[in-house]
Amino acid sequence: MSEIDDLRKQIENIDEKLVYLLSERMKLSGKIGKIKQKNNFPITDEKREESVRLRWLSLSQKYGIPESMIDPLLNLIFSYSKIFQINPSYIKKISIIGYGGMARSLISLFKISSQEVVVTGRDIKKAERLASEFGYAYMEPYKAVEWGEIIIITLPPSGIVSDFMKKLFPYFSGKKVIDILSTKHSIFGFLEKMSLENNFNYISSHPLFGPYLYPVGEKIAVIPSITFPDSKEILDFWRNCGLFPIQTSLENHEKAMAVVQVLPHFYLMALSKSIELLAKELDVDFSNFQTTNFRDIYKIIKRVNDLHSVIMEIQELNPYSQKARELGMKELNNLYNEFLGEKK
Repeated sequence: MSEIDDLRKQIENIDEKLVYLLSERMKLSGKIGKIKQKNNFPITDEKREESVRLRWLSLSQKYGIPESMIDPLLNLIFSYSKIFQINPSYIKKISIIGYGGMARSLISLFKISSQEVVVTGRDIKKAERLASEFGYAYMEPYKAVEWGEIIIITLPPSGIVSDFMKKLFPYFSGKKVIDILSTKHSIFGFLEKMSLENNFNYISSHPLFGPYLYPVGEKIAVIPSITFPDSKEILDFWRNCGLFPIQTSLENHEKAMAVVQVLPHFYLMALSKSIELLAKELDVDFSNFQTTNFRDIYKIIKRVNDLHSVIMEIQELNPYSQKARELGMKELNNLYNEFLGEKK
């Protein structure tokens, strides 16, 4: 056996030990998950994650491993540890109306929490494609509504008030109905009215994460309505699926979204355009000169640009958006004038 073959054999032995140790780590995570579920603890423990991260970074320095290698590895371990911590105590029949990014994200979550799911929508072919991706069934809208215990509407505001949905609402009678819109102000009242007229229980939710797969441990806002005032069942449902639910009021939710969505997105859209114009004005290709901070910011800008229609929807519909933009412009001008003053 050559020297290189011998070294490769040693690597294979280490690889097997690594996989075995990962397996043992995930088993322990599963045990922790059962304890968390019993005590209604959230799956994500940010203080614990930070403590583990700092320990890993210390160990990486001790053993000469680059920090840039540790971070992505640890992020993967955190993500899959959370998946192993999901221990669904009950199974629900869930009908998803819609087939966009957030529908896909929630369905992936329901898949790993062993929920029963049917996908439907106006375009049944799109519903079929999304359902088949996760091994679920699709049905015609009326059949899907009849089948499900919980109906989750993943449509945009225009879709919720469309003729398609207005014809479907009478079939919601006796069901528990959830929307997942980012901005609630205009649609919440409409769905509450529909729930009163059509005898269904409406409660609103807002996933506080983007449209990515397996969002275990993420937070989701829950807003009760007059036809679903006791949110415990839905809080337990989201917790059972691996999310961390937060109950709030409609008004508080909209104010919070003005801070965490409207204002940052406003700045990021302006920053995106400014970068493009400045690079053109200076006639420079900056792609090879990106700093670490710029690279991180640019990734966020790309995500915002990819979700342009949703971002604009939030800007238009949040009742505090104008106030947020005015304050943002005021502070930007103050900062600009501060730099002008320094020049003088």
